[in-house]
Amino acid sequence: MKTQFETTTDLQSLPLPPGIPILGNLLQLEATRLHLILEDWSRRYGDFYRLKVAARTALVVSDWRAVSEILRARPETFRRFSSIETVFGDMGISGVLSAEGEQWYRQRKLTMRAFDPGHLRNYFPSLVKITERLRQRWLRAAEQGESIDILADLMCYSLDVTAGLAFGSEINTIDGKDAALQKSLDMIFPAINRRLNTPFPYWRYFKLPSDHALDNNLRTLRDKVDTFIVQTRVRMNADSSLFDQPRNLIEAFVAVRDQPDSEFTDEDVYGNVFTTLLVGADSTANVFAWISYFLCEDYDVQAAVQAEAAAVLEDQTVLQDFGRISSLRYIEAVAQEAMRLKPSGPVVFLEAKCDTMVGHVSVAQGTPILALMRLGGLDSQNFPDPQRFDPKRWDGTSNHAEMGASAKRIVMPFGAGPRLCPGRYLALLQIKMLASMLGRNFIMERVDQVSIEERFKFTMEPVNLKVKLTKR
Repeated sequence: MKTQFETTTDLQSLPLPPGIPILGNLLQLEATRLHLILEDWSRRYGDFYRLKVAARTALVVSDWRAVSEILRARPETFRRFSSIETVFGDMGISGVLSAEGEQWYRQRKLTMRAFDPGHLRNYFPSLVKITERLRQRWLRAAEQGESIDILADLMCYSLDVTAGLAFGSEINTIDGKDAALQKSLDMIFPAINRRLNTPFPYWRYFKLPSDHALDNNLRTLRDKVDTFIVQTRVRMNADSSLFDQPRNLIEAFVAVRDQPDSEFTDEDVYGNVFTTLLVGADSTANVFAWISYFLCEDYDVQAAVQAEAAAVLEDQTVLQDFGRISSLRYIEAVAQEAMRLKPSGPVVFLEAKCDTMVGHVSVAQGTPILALMRLGGLDSQNFPDPQRFDPKRWDGTSNHAEMGASAKRIVMPFGAGPRLCPGRYLALLQIKMLASMLGRNFIMERVDQVSIEERFKFTMEPVNLKVKLTKR
């Protein structure tokens, strides 16, 4: 791998946080605080250090240049942890998130097609409808003086949007329908995170109560996803043109699966439907929950969001014109700044596919690599006063030299390289719709001043974030 570093260091010569015999650092790696622990060690031991987990040695890297090189060298030189593929496989899930090699290439093409801007434009009327549904939910809460768990509402919103766009199926978790689907999805990422941090796959031999609960939730999800697939086949058999011109992700996968001599299986269809529901709902909801937190902390920023929303939406309660999405420039800057400080994916779990270099460090084939995504964005050399929430860094009005394309290369909220997040356009569209609806209709404040903690569950979410809305 090409590197910007001039010297070469062997992995075994890097600093190592003190651990205990045999287990190494294993007992120090608390699953829900993993990113915070790794970031703290990076501040102590540098941008490159190693971990020992039982018999394995891993490289931890936080230098944004090296992280960028790693991400851009996928999938040829680096891959996701092989254990991710194993954990997903044990859960009966095989989709583009965990796929590697040729399987990933095939599935990626179909996934990218489903989330391109053209499909988003066609889906926009449905997005307006779902956003209005959430506005009505929040309006009722405001009129009754209720506090809301905003992350839970955002998860429902994102799930409804993702199901509609990717599967052509309308669900309504915002109003409490399909609640079992949402409840089941809530368990998956914590279970994945827990199993990834377990050195021995004990669940293959015996199961704890949490594993039995996971199996029950996976069955619930399987039933729901199978229903989506059955409905899609009925729809496509009634209109054969959909095999040649599928309108969404699930139709594209079914069309390829049902071709003679197809390399895809029903499990591929199920796995991609499942992972799209899981990732699409979780990551966007977390990003906007953190945006909500920052709006509550800085009323000047909230007022600026309200002003832009009023100017763009005028007398509308929800944006109705897809063409005006690009006018929400300050809201996009708010999103970029929130993702700098609170990225949905603060750790990327990777593995070297061959003997190679990571920055100035030589690593052997199979070496686990933990890429820390946030610290480049918190470096004062890249962002002056880096702990301050300042959307002007991104809105074109800042005089800071580091702003613009270079800043996006440092922060990388959607990754980089060939495995750049295929749902990034949908995520930003949802964020703009939500922020403009919120700013146009409500004033938001925190219910109390308890500490808002970061919880890692493969993605990063806020804990204890309760808000109260007042109608404008």
